[in-house]
Amino acid sequence: MRAVIIDDEPKARKNIINIINLINTDIQIVGEGEDIKSGVKVISEMKPDIVFLDIQMPGGSGFQLLDKFPIINFKVIFITAFDNFAIKAFKYSAIDYLLKPIDPQEFKKAMEKLNSIIQKEDYSLKIKTLLNNISDDKNQKIVLKTSEGFHIIKIKDIIRCESDKGYTNFFLHDGKTILVSSIIKGYDEMLSEKGFLRTHQSHLINMDYIKSFIKSDGGYIVMQDGATVPVSKRRKEAILNMLNGMS
Repeated sequence: MRAVIIDDEPKARKNIINIINLINTDIQIVGEGEDIKSGVKVISEMKPDIVFLDIQMPGGSGFQLLDKFPIINFKVIFITAFDNFAIKAFKYSAIDYLLKPIDPQEFKKAMEKLNSIIQKEDYSLKIKTLLNNISDDKNQKIVLKTSEGFHIIKIKDIIRCESDKGYTNFFLHDGKTILVSSIIKGYDEMLSEKGFLRTHQSHLINMDYIKSFIKSDGGYIVMQDGATVPVSKRRKEAILNMLNGMS
């Protein structure tokens, strides 16, 4: 596979080359860049299969570089120092990334995941979703993987999530339900900063859609779609305090 490295640090570019040699991959580095301008040039000229892309660069970010390409017909491995906002955006968009300093085993895992991607259209859609999430915080989207493929939906359109053994049901504003083959815990970690509240081991709700809280029968929440969501005993006091704070 033909690859290019876009990173403003020569040592970082050399480190990636050393890791590639260490793990004996079939990657051939055909070009390097240090900023948006040189990165766009080398990608356009060399037409790589893979781009190792640093996010923080002088004069602009790796995301701005990708915006220069109407069609993303190459795979991307993002390289970044820890940035909580960017990492949240990666998770929403189902895109992998590597943290500096790069661990060879994590690099190998990322390559294996990348090699498993068959549908270029699905991958390009994920990249575009990532770019949207970076630029538009109010209308962030999330990629939901199902047995049929991928669904890209606005986070604000999710009413609630409900655990179903090893799966999670997403209930949407338009009445649709999407069954995802992932546990609810991961979505709790992703969405808690977006106004979502874990009321119960099996339930995660969007607080924008709360209609009322009923104290009888141990306490439960009525959502705007008519659904009743249980509240666990250990979470009840914290949830009541939160709801009181909203009034």
